[in-house]
Amino acid sequence: MNICPIFFVRSRLAALILPLVATGACAQGGIAAAEMQRARIAFLRCAACHTLQAGEAHKTGPNLHLAIGAPAAQVPGYNYSAALRNAGLSWDDATLRRWIQDPATLVPGTSMTYVNTLGDSEITALLTFLRSQTAVR
Repeated sequence: MNICPIFFVRSRLAALILPLVATGACAQGGIAAAEMQRARIAFLRCAACHTLQAGEAHKTGPNLHLAIGAPAAQVPGYNYSAALRNAGLSWDDATLRRWIQDPATLVPGTSMTYVNTLGDSEITALLTFLRSQTAVR
């Protein structure tokens, strides 16, 4: 059997590169899935007091549907603290990050009692999760 050397080199390169490319793609998908799972777990702390979907009832805290990007303390039917109503905040990523880190420092007098145990990467994942779950679909 006569094999062209160029074909052999190309085949060997393909045999080496294709598994790496496939593994990289799978790893990236796996990382995204793992990151989303980590965010869901982080949200469990929030789920004790908050709901996410349109029409779900408020719990101890307000429903968060459409909250990201909106002014704070504006969800109808929820009794916000005067401190949060008068804070003049909008829920952008930077404000949400500060809120999750320490709500009482961001808004002294808030009624939200939460002690943060999340690291920066977990907060980032949580914000991504909240955006994915609370946006208009």
